[in-house]
Amino acid sequence: MDQETLKLLAKVKVAARKALGLEIDVQKLTHDAAYAREVLEKASQSDNEDLVLAAITLQDRFGLLAEKPSTEEPAEPEARATEKYKFGARG
Repeated sequence: MDQETLKLLAKVKVAARKALGLEIDVQKLTHDAAYAREVLEKASQSDNEDLVLAAITLQDRFGLLAEKPSTEEPAEPEARATEKYKFGARG
């Protein structure tokens, strides 16, 4: 784990205790995705801006945020895609 992530973990642990009275088990947070999702979601609902930013950053680093929606159009169904090539070399 890199130094920046360790700093964020410490920041979230201390800030969550102060702002929310929430005790965080850092080892469990880094190894249990369900626990991390639950704790970081609570932390991201805080009024403390630094805590929210750190919690969201950790969610991103742990892969807990939803993927960005695709801006591309959905692929055409196969039936429609093959219609374009009706008169091709295959007949």
